[in-house]
Amino acid sequence: MKQIYGVDMPNKSYVRNGHHININVTEVKGGRWNWDYTIDALNYTALRERPAASEGGAMLEAENDANHKADNLPPGDA
Repeated sequence: MKQIYGVDMPNKSYVRNGHHININVTEVKGGRWNWDYTIDALNYTALRERPAASEGGAMLEAENDANHKADNLPPGDA
């Protein structure tokens, strides 16, 4: 977990298809979860309009989205 403004935020970092992926999930009102990620610290994507019902659900959605995008990029050198 990493801290943002003194609060622990679940995150996950890994390499896929030669690209560095960093995912963060953030709890919002009502126990819902938003997610965002970067690919190679450049391509930023976030979902704020439809928060997930759980931390794990948000992480899974973000992973699936990030993996799909990374798989469609030319192979990286990470």
